[in-house]
Order: sequence, then C-alpha cells, then structure tokens
Amino acid sequence: MIKDLRIHGSIGNIDYFAFVAGPSTYNSYFYEEEESRTRFFSRGNEFSITETHLMYRGTGGSFCEYMFGVEKPIKDMEKTDLLNRLIMFGAFLDDKEQVVFTNNTDGIETFSRLFLQGHAVTNYYFIVSSEFGGDYRKRQRQILKSVGKFLKRTNLLADERDTDLLGSFCAELKEDRSIVFIFKLINRANLEYYETYREMYARNRELGPGDETLLEKIVLKNNIDRYQQERMKIDIMYRHQENRVVVDAYRDILLKGMARDTLHGSEYARLNRLRTLSIRNNIPSVLFDTLDELLLKGKKIQEIEEQDYLKEVRAVLENLFFKDPTLKQHIIKDDIVRLIKAKHTAYSQNDRGFEQVLLDIGKACDEISRETDDFSIFEELSSIITYFDRYDNVHAVLSQLAFMKQIDFREESLRSLVGNKKAFDELDPVLFKAVFARDLLANKYITSYGRMKIRQILDGIDNIQQGEASLKDVITSLKNLNSEERLYHETHAALKERMRSFFPGLEMKEVREKIRADIMTELADRGITGKLPERLFEKVFIDLRKESVYLNQILPEVIQKKDSALREDFLDNSGLDRFYIESLEKEYFEEKGLDAAILEALRDAKEAVKSGGDERI
Repeated sequence: MIKDLRIHGSIGNIDYFAFVAGPSTYNSYFYEEEESRTRFFSRGNEFSITETHLMYRGTGGSFCEYMFGVEKPIKDMEKTDLLNRLIMFGAFLDDKEQVVFTNNTDGIETFSRLFLQGHAVTNYYFIVSSEFGGDYRKRQRQILKSVGKFLKRTNLLADERDTDLLGSFCAELKEDRSIVFIFKLINRANLEYYETYREMYARNRELGPGDETLLEKIVLKNNIDRYQQERMKIDIMYRHQENRVVVDAYRDILLKGMARDTLHGSEYARLNRLRTLSIRNNIPSVLFDTLDELLLKGKKIQEIEEQDYLKEVRAVLENLFFKDPTLKQHIIKDDIVRLIKAKHTAYSQNDRGFEQVLLDIGKACDEISRETDDFSIFEELSSIITYFDRYDNVHAVLSQLAFMKQIDFREESLRSLVGNKKAFDELDPVLFKAVFARDLLANKYITSYGRMKIRQILDGIDNIQQGEASLKDVITSLKNLNSEERLYHETHAALKERMRSFFPGLEMKEVREKIRADIMTELADRGITGKLPERLFEKVFIDLRKESVYLNQILPEVIQKKDSALREDFLDNSGLDRFYIESLEKEYFEEKGLDAAILEALRDAKEAVKSGGDERI
C-alpha cells in the first residue's frame, strides 16, 4: 500500500517539492494547478504557491536551517544542539522570548522576503490536516509539543534526507488519522551561487584565480543582491569544519560573558588568543566580527565609557568640519599619525569603538553634504580612510607571514608592502615599524620561522628602498626560508617518530648521522629533494629533547603544583612555538584522562595577571 507521495514542480525561480503522508493519501484529492499558482488543500488547510509569493491557512508552520550570523533568540544561541529555526502559524515571540499563540493562522509571504529572512537557499513549510474541535491556538500548541523539539534539532535538513524527514515527523506527531504535508522550497539562483562558492572555498579556504569572475557571472545572471551574497559566503565559511571549531569556542566565551554581563580578564585573553589562532589557520575575521555584532549588539568588551584614545580620534576627525583649510591640512600631515596609532590600539584591544567613531563622523559628513550640496568633506574623509585601508592591508599580509606556515608570498604583495611603507614613511619614518613590526615580533604566539620571515621582509623592504635589492631578490630569500621551514617540520615529524625507538642511541653523533641520511632518503621518496643541513637536523633534535623534558618533567610538576609561572618560564625561554606546545599539552591531558579545565586555569592564570582582572562587556 502507498504510504506517502512526493510531488515536484517549479514556478518562476522556485523549485518546490510536496511530501504527503497519511491515511488514504494515494486516492485523496488534495492539489490542483491553475494558470498562475499551485494549490494544496485538505480539511480547511491550504497552501498555495505563485511566481512571487506563497499563501497558507490552517494548522502548521515553517522551518529551515539557521544560517550563521542571523539574529536568533538567545535561548537558541545558548543551546548548541538547536540547528533549525521553527515558526508556527499565528505565533510570535513576546519581549520575554515566550511563544504567544493566536487564532489568526492565515498568512502570505513573498519569496524575496522568505529567502532573505529565512534560509537563503532552502525553506520548509508543513501543514497537519486533522479533525479537531476548539480554537487554533490549542491545536498549534499540541503540534508544537509533539514535533517542535524534533524540528529544532534534526540534522535531516542539512543532510537533505527528505523522505526520512517526513517519516520522522509523522512518527513524532503520533497521529495515525492525520495527513501531513511538508513543502520544500528551493531558490535556484541562490542555490547555484551557494554550491559554487562552497566548492571554491572547500579547496583552500580561499578563492583562487578566476573564481571571483565566475561568481560575478552567476550574480549578474541571477540578479543576486550584495547582502544575500555575503550571507551565503559567511555561512559557508563558518560551516567549514576547521573554522567552526574555533568560531564556536569564541561564541561560547561571549555567551558566558553575556549571561553575567561581565567578561573576565582570562576570557578576554582567550578571545584574543582565538583571533590570533584564526590568522594562523586562515579563518576569516568576519566570522568573529559577525558574532560580536550579533551578541554584543554595540556593547563594548572593555569599559563602557569611551577610552581616552578614542576621544582623541573623535576630536581629530571633527576638525574636518572646520572651514579653515589650514586646519584640514593639519589633519592630513600631522594628526593622521595619531589616527593610525589609535587604529592599531583598537585592533590590539579588539575594540570596535574605533569603527563606531568613523561611522559617527561619516554620518555627520553625510548630513553636512546634503545640507550644503558640498561633497568636498567626503573627499577629505576618504583621503584619511585610505591610510586605514593601507593599515588593514599591511597588517593582514604581515600577520599571515608571522602566523601561517609556508605561505605563498608573491611579488605583488611585496610591491604593495613597499608602496604602503613609503606612504607611512612620508608621514613618520618610524611609524611603519612602530605599529606593525614591534607588536608582531613581541607576540608570544608568533612562530620561530614567522619571526624570521618578518625580520627578513622588513630588511628586504629597506634594501629595496635603498636600491640594494630587487623585488625578486627578496621573494627568492623568502622562498628559501619557506623551504627551510617545510624541511624543518618534515624532519621534525620523521625524527620524532624515530626517537620513540632510538632515543638512547641518538646521543651518539654517528647514530644521528645515520638517521639524518635515512630521513633524507625518506623525504626524497616523497618529492622533497635537496640536502638536510646538519645544523637544521641538530636544531630539530634539540627541540625534540626540549619537548621531551617539558612533557616528562616540567608539565607534571606544573600540574601538581599548579605553577603557571614555571610553565610560562619554559614557554618564554625554550624557543619552541607556543601554539605547538599548547597542542602537545592538550594531547597530554587527553592521553592521561586529566580535566581540561586544569589546563585552561593554568593558561588563564598568567593571562589574568597581564590583563589586570575583569573586563566589562
């Protein structure tokens, strides 16, 4: 006997699927097609689809996957197993985020609004047709109680298992005499963009040559607006597994702070650590910025009152409104240095107040321009913002060199750095190194090779400006350092494996020479040709000895005595990369079955001292 049916159709730019299950479904008359719409109906329930909108009436609701970055109830945000958005016909959330039901279950929704407010690609509606007495409010509560938990938590939407979705819905409903309709609506234009971008991003977590051109063709063909494009991009970037782990950890810290309206110094330090990790792992900062905007809603992570350096920024930029042209020149030639340093301070403190000041000034410029029909003030503001764009470009490039392994640094990036440094040097000869090099080289999470790359690129830019080196010379030296970095890590992995068996013998130089030759052969078989210098091999050997001492002697003592100072002393003086040591610590705790909270406490103890206690959201 036929238990359920599936109907597939399209209308305009929308593909739709209707899944129907219930008694006598196979011989029931429940749908009709007219010239401009498709209509489904049963026992006073109705669902109609036209080219531009849909209409519904009866008992049921809509649901879809939550896209990353969309605003949703805090209760849903706090529960990590809530995957989907659910809306019941005739229901709304009050100010206390409680569901309020009404008897008005009729509705109409345009597709443009549906795919903007709901999921950009796929949305679902459902209707439960049954014989019931009483008002709609009571019936809607019954349905929500039966299937609400399932619909909010099921991963069948993400897996596109529609038949299982229908079966599970009916099983949760537990009403043998009811007919269930589930309607799946797909926006073909958005689907093409979403799937194309997902395939591109999955390759290297960035777009390759020609990818932007292909995406733009899809945008022009389908007339996809910019906001919808950004929604889909952010959702895809978040769903990448390596991105998601870090971003979810960031979200959890923010949620914990919001619950008590306070962010402890250790939590603030952890947020900064995650942002630094995101640079190393090529995770887009827009994911963290989106969470800040979504959860903090304008609240500042630090103190509520605007900090002194932001007051200074506001005072400098307000000089734009002076009519005396000499004052405006003063901004460009002198005070721009203070603005760049202020932007750097804001970045270092993860303080979005700087961007808020720029937004306020921009609005004021807009108002004056509309009143006076004089747009010169905007041109002057744009000339200042150009320096901020230069800052962002330099910071992004140098951060990648400092924290990412074996980055493919190209000549156009170096040329951009040289040009930006020249612009900064014209303002202040020491500005470039003061706002970029100093903090990067002092960052405790910079890798040893990252530090060498930063120093090499800074020296290289100086040599280019002095005519002592060419762009090609500097790129070649960086490529050589990249090759050495790769050789170091490959040798590290190979020698670490051998040290499990040959550690005593490695004290003898002849044994190490034999193993060095074996590793060279192994690497050559994998396409890594060239010599393995003795100095590099010895460095790897010494670093592995340090790791062993830390894991077998120092870390157990640190755990036993809860001595974060001893741990920090080793990390500061060993010369080993902090990120790597922290990964070893995590593995150690997992292997020993130790409470991870102990490790976090050891890490945070030092951070809390440095950050000076609690910070207000």
